[in-house]
Amino acid sequence: MNAATVFVHGFNGDAYSTDHLLSFAEESGWATKVLNAYIRRNGQIEFTGEWSDRIDNPMVQVIFENNRAPERRQVRWVRNLLVELKERFGVDNYNGVGHSLGSNVLVNLGIKFGDDTKLPKLNKLVTIAGPFNGLHGFWSSKPIKSIIDCDWEPTIKTHHFQKLLKMRDRFPKGVDVLNVVGQVEGSLNNDVYVSVQSARSVGYLLDGVVNKYHEIMVTGPDGYHCSLNQNDTVSREINNFLWNYNRQVADFKLITSKNNSDGFKPIIVRNGGLQAG
Repeated sequence: MNAATVFVHGFNGDAYSTDHLLSFAEESGWATKVLNAYIRRNGQIEFTGEWSDRIDNPMVQVIFENNRAPERRQVRWVRNLLVELKERFGVDNYNGVGHSLGSNVLVNLGIKFGDDTKLPKLNKLVTIAGPFNGLHGFWSSKPIKSIIDCDWEPTIKTHHFQKLLKMRDRFPKGVDVLNVVGQVEGSLNNDVYVSVQSARSVGYLLDGVVNKYHEIMVTGPDGYHCSLNQNDTVSREINNFLWNYNRQVADFKLITSKNNSDGFKPIIVRNGGLQAG
């Protein structure tokens, strides 16, 4: 059976947070949603939907009843969910897609439980607007080109980030990562909720550990924290990364969105070359 793809929303999120990502994948013909996994406050998991081994690229949508639970608790809950997917439905491989704190949950899970044989194997990971290094860098005002030219290492590291650095070698081997970062129009380098520096820091955290790391930066109105997961252009890139094996994914891509009378048309920089999207 091919890999199941598990979608995890962020702090204070709900089904709406990942609905567009799933529906766009279905409408594009890449994957099929088969299960909702509703995780109660006590950690109990309730599945709705129907699993079938004959479905290509099955998707599972995770919904936390307590969507403000501490990150470490959500990590444990998703770990238990993955164990149940393997034991109950025979899932041996999975992809993870997280938005906001959901991205942190999936990365932390990979580091803390990377050697847990009860879990299915992680193949690919998509992180969208993850606050991996807390709020550091929120008030930065560097030009975009200057940010792109910088490496991923944050100038100041949170205590939690430093702990993860010490354990990062436990992250599963052979994983491909796509990290999506947002920056709204204006002078500050953030998506209104998460700094560009913090969102990009996962590249440093997993450097030398993962198989391949890819990054997309979205600027302008579509770079808003709560727009990145509702954006057709971003969703298309995610679909190609997860399921389109005939298309090569760029190491870095800049997508600049603008509001104009003709509608939205992204301008994309791919590996130094400028082209219209």
